[in-house]
Order: sequence, then structure tokens, then C-alpha cells
Amino acid sequence: MTRASSMFDLISDQDDERPYFETGGIGRSHEFYTGEEQHRREMARIYGRRWLPVDHVSRLKDKGAYTTLNIGTGSVLIIHGDNGIQAYHNYCRHRGYKLVEEAAGKRQSLVCLYHCWVYDRNGKLKSLNGTYFDHFFEKEKNGLLPVRTEVRFGVVFIALSDDAPDLDASLGEFGEFARVYELADLECVEAKDYPVASNWKLVAHNVNESLHFPTAHKDLHRITDFDDAGTYELKGDIVGAWQSIRNGYNSVSMTGRSARTPMELVPEADRMKINWITILPNLLFGFTADYVMMQWVWPESPGTCFVRHFWLFHPSETAKSDFSHEAVFALWDKANYEDWEMCERTHRGLSNPLWAPGQLSLDEEVVSQIDSWVAAETAERSDTAANAEDRAVTSAKAEDAEQAADISAKAEDTAAKAEDFAGTSETGKATG
Repeated sequence: MTRASSMFDLISDQDDERPYFETGGIGRSHEFYTGEEQHRREMARIYGRRWLPVDHVSRLKDKGAYTTLNIGTGSVLIIHGDNGIQAYHNYCRHRGYKLVEEAAGKRQSLVCLYHCWVYDRNGKLKSLNGTYFDHFFEKEKNGLLPVRTEVRFGVVFIALSDDAPDLDASLGEFGEFARVYELADLECVEAKDYPVASNWKLVAHNVNESLHFPTAHKDLHRITDFDDAGTYELKGDIVGAWQSIRNGYNSVSMTGRSARTPMELVPEADRMKINWITILPNLLFGFTADYVMMQWVWPESPGTCFVRHFWLFHPSETAKSDFSHEAVFALWDKANYEDWEMCERTHRGLSNPLWAPGQLSLDEEVVSQIDSWVAAETAERSDTAANAEDRAVTSAKAEDAEQAADISAKAEDTAAKAEDFAGTSETGKATG
């Protein structure tokens, strides 16, 4: 396969005069970052509805291999069964006991420790072990409840709703990055969870800009150049940026040097870069020529979240007897704790109801993109728009199709005006 000269050759044309570059951006309100109602909307409309990336296939290679993940107040079990990787709601169908507490492992049977119901690796109920039911119980209808599951580019996705937007459309141009960095073939060699006392969006902001590197990360700043960086304009529900590695180094690690062979398809111009690509809402990739990072941020409450970080390497490297990832892990583990301090202090500042949104620089475009996407996904319909739509539906039942279409068009116009008004009001609050 021919190697491109740059990632810019593989993605859509970039608009160097896009509107953001005229004015920069403005932060959002106290409520947007810390409010209970905003958190409720995000959990319902984003995490409860959209396709969510949850794991990498290298952690689920063998039949019976599983991982678990808490999302909001629920828990999901992801297991490699006879028909591939499948997610289930992580509770027993009998009385709701949480089946698996461990973050990862391997089992061929899943045993509920409350009343000893047993499920196989395909989610089927195998045994009741003494729980007596008569003719009214059908064992085949009481297996684990499945969750919609798909795999793309080595990433496992789940959707907790039946009306999630199209996954491939949402991924947009992500596949170009996944292909050249051989994401589906990489192996996760370490995973670590971090609790963070801040809103999840503040972590998403932090890991998507390098403007803070000189003050917060002396090790990263020594190796990467925050001034030689830029933002991508990408198709799909993804955002991204790039950053150069300084001369004299070839790997982002504590030593800055690596004997690992660069991945073959990575373009020449990108071998001395980090490509930061985020699948919205919450999965950041750090693509480098010799390894890839995956970093999730999962909301727990308006003021708490946890971060799950994977480090992945090419199997041709992990198979070597002298393979070590310690210098890479040491750098990012230290940087992570430095970042969480930044995020937690920012959250404490934004918790002040008198917070006034600040100006975002040209280097913080991705921060603005993330906020804009979340705001659009969680926007509240105005009563005027909702009532107009209701009138259109009622009329459609009572009148002929032509009249209903006319009223529907008027409803859409009213809704658009209401949305414009709401947007103007929000802007007024942000800049007032």
C-alpha cells in the first residue's frame, strides 16, 4: 500500500480562513460546566443515546475475555462470546445483582453470587441452581440483556438506545487516521483508571490543547513544540489537532528516544508529530509513529469523572524480547496527574456562579468545537417550537396532507426563529 506524504493528503481540504480564526471563541456559562440540569441532559441525550467507544479489541482476544465499564448509574459487561464481542447490561436478570465487579478478566461462565444464577459467555441463562420456578418461567427468555455492539477499526462501540445516529457517518474521517496508524492491529500493553474531581468537559478541553504544556508539563514541553501545532477541520463527529516533536527526539517519552520501528503507513510528514484526534463525546487518541494512546473521560456527576487510559503498541514490537514501554508510561502517567490538578482547580473556579466566560485563543479552537458540539446535542427546545410542532401533528390528523404540510412548514419556521432567539440570548449571557 502506498504511503501518503502527509495526513493532509488523506483528509478533506482545510479552510484556513474559517470563521473561528477571525474572533477566536468564548467559554460557556457556570451552568454549562457545573450544573445538574446540564449534566442530566448530557447523560440522557449524549451518553444515553449515541454510539459510545468503550474498548479496544486487543483486550478481548480470547473467548471468555471480558471488560466492564460504568456509564452513569449503569454498568456494561463486554465479553468475547462464540459470535464475537458483545456487550450486555451487567446485572442478573433475577433481582438485579451486579454480576461482575472486576474491570477485566476471563470467564466462561458468569455466576451471580446472590442466588447462584449462572450465565454462559453468550449471555444465556444456564442454571438456576435451586431457585424454584413453575410453568410460568421461561429460562430462554431470561438471559442477559444485550446492548447494541459494533466494532470499527479495532474499537468496540456500544449504543444504549435504538435510535443512535449512524455510526459510520459519525466517525467521518477518523478511519484515515486509524488505517495509517494500524489501530485495529495494535496491542494494549497497559491500562489505568484515574478519578478526577472535575466536570468531564474540562478534562476533554485539557487533553485537546497543548497551550498549557510550557507551564504544566516540563517533560512534555521539552520534547514537543506547543508553538508548532495546529487544528484540523474534520468531517464527522470528531475533532482534532496536531503538534510537532522537537528536533533531536523521535518519541514522546521520558527519554525522547526510541528504537521502535515507525509504523509503516504513517506519512513521512507525520512521523515527527502527534495527531490528537477525539471521537466525540469522550475518546481522545494520541497517534504517534511508534505507539498510540487512547484516553476516555467518563462523567459520573457534574463535578466528578474518571479517565481510562490505554497505551497501545505494534505487535511486531511487543513480540521483541527487549520490548519496554516504561519510558512512555512514565511520561504520560506523570502528565496525567499534572493535568488532573489543572482540571480540578479549573472546576473549583467555574463553580463560582459569578464566573464570566473568558476569551479563547486561536490555539484553543478544539475547546470551542467540543463545547459547541455538546451544546448542540443538549439544546433545549423552546416551548414555542414544541407547541408549533404539536399543532402541525394535530392538523395532519384533521386536515388533508397539503394543509398539514403548510402548517408544518410554518412550525419549522417558528422553531427556527425560536432557536435563533435562544442562541442570541445565550450569546448575550456569555458576553454580558
